[in-house]
Amino acid sequence: MEPLRSAKDEVKQAADIVEVIGRYVQLRKAGQNYQGLCPFHSEKTPSFTVSPSKERFHCYGCKKGGDVFDFWMEYHHVSFPQALRDLAERYNISIPERTMDPAQKKRLALRDSLFQMNALACDYFREVLAKSKAGHAARQYLAGRGLSSETAEIFSLGYAPDTWNGFIHFLQKKGGKMGLAEKAGLILPRKQGGWYDRFRGRVVFPIHTTKNLIAGFGARVLDDSHPKYLNTPETPIFKKGEILYGLPKAEAAIRRSRRAVIVEGYTDVIALHQKGFREAVATLGTALTVNHLRRLKGYVDEVILVFDSDEAGRTAALKSLPDFLAEGMSARVLVLPDGEDPDSFVNKNGLEKFEEAIAKAIRLFDFCVETNLKGAGEGIESRAGILKSTLRVLAGLQDKTRVSLYLKRLAEMTGVPESVVLHEFRDLRTRPASSPGPARPRAAGPSLDEIHLLNLLVHYPSTAAGLLDLDWEILVAHPGVHALLESARKLAGDRGHLSPDELENILDGEEPLSLLRETLMSPPICPEESVEQAVGEYRVRIHEKAVEKITEAERHGDLERANRLLKLKQERERLRTHR
Repeated sequence: MEPLRSAKDEVKQAADIVEVIGRYVQLRKAGQNYQGLCPFHSEKTPSFTVSPSKERFHCYGCKKGGDVFDFWMEYHHVSFPQALRDLAERYNISIPERTMDPAQKKRLALRDSLFQMNALACDYFREVLAKSKAGHAARQYLAGRGLSSETAEIFSLGYAPDTWNGFIHFLQKKGGKMGLAEKAGLILPRKQGGWYDRFRGRVVFPIHTTKNLIAGFGARVLDDSHPKYLNTPETPIFKKGEILYGLPKAEAAIRRSRRAVIVEGYTDVIALHQKGFREAVATLGTALTVNHLRRLKGYVDEVILVFDSDEAGRTAALKSLPDFLAEGMSARVLVLPDGEDPDSFVNKNGLEKFEEAIAKAIRLFDFCVETNLKGAGEGIESRAGILKSTLRVLAGLQDKTRVSLYLKRLAEMTGVPESVVLHEFRDLRTRPASSPGPARPRAAGPSLDEIHLLNLLVHYPSTAAGLLDLDWEILVAHPGVHALLESARKLAGDRGHLSPDELENILDGEEPLSLLRETLMSPPICPEESVEQAVGEYRVRIHEKAVEKITEAERHGDLERANRLLKLKQERERLRTHR
């Protein structure tokens, strides 16, 4: 495993953790560190911290943290070997052949093979569209939608001919594996044996990851038959709820403008791009998800939803409100004229008119309340129900300022006095749940003594590691701290030294891991010249506490416990003497 270790160290040394994370999270300088909104949980106030000097990140809200590899694995949902390869490629570092466990090797090989299979399929679809007689109808269709051949090339558009085995014959000529193509979602098994093409008689839209690899495909019929769109099914590399179509091409423009425009269709993105509007991305025929928002929230100030004016488009906008509120993201909605979508609107009216429409987009909160009120009509019960359902959405927010502003706006829009809205809201927040169950006491955090002990061990391990040989358990009551120190004692005993980085790799459980990461991110509690004195004071306190425990046991007549404590103390002394 030594080549893997050296490769990891080389990549870690080359990787600038602030630069890597800064591509996905808007970071602001805060003293010696950087802060931003955590991409892994909902928050309005930044609790996500990156330390360039310690080459670590930590979120004090959701407790996720670690080094640059931990961030890459968590953000991109990949294994460590894949994270190592990705970052090595980013910094032009070659990775030597190494030993991996069979499961890791198998998963990594499958991902690579699936990406390669999709790239091969993309070449086939593009060739059919650009050069074959079978692609003539698709070329006419795209031209009719106002899309040029140059744009088709930029977005790697293709065409799946209306046959059952066009891709299969191509794959056979290339010596490709049918089983792998099936795992990629490109072909389907026949009941009587063999396979047939999944995509037939459709324009094909390759869907790229943020690293510009093809994760899957979307495909549209040339007429109005159903299903209109067909996507690659879920695979090890394709998760519809996490990918935004067009993001690799839109990312630079989104970063510059700090806004993202989310549309519904592939052709909407492409048509806007062709007109010079580069901030558009699309969902993959699915609802907008929290994962989609977290892909964007690190580098956008607002999101503009441009859903179709039909019922499905309005419903999609309504469903997204709780997620936008929870993530603390600003959102507006552009309602296009009936029968229009971004593709048809921009082709008919031009980019300037589309920009004007964007500027007039209304706040998502207002849109949702207005839409619901229109649907309710003048019915008192219906309007009261809408008020309460909106209050339930707001009840989950912690930011008092935002809640106050939303309540004021809700009162204005519904015509209900603000005092009544506020009373209903407070009542909703204090009302017990229908089945609350037994109340759980909030777990107490580590004591100041425990925090200081951890701080000494983590920041001055060579000096403070000797404390692990003592009866430190006497000072430690917190289970997370106890588990951390027990692992540290074992590591120091096995290796002959204590390394916080190595300790992080062996810790079992989220609580001790979070405690270690928070301690690593915190500054030392005492200057280096005072460490020996601080360690000495802990030695004295541990000894005094041990004597106190024995004396207390004797005073209460618990001689058995006193003897156990005394024998334990003597055994520890003997082991230290002979070490």
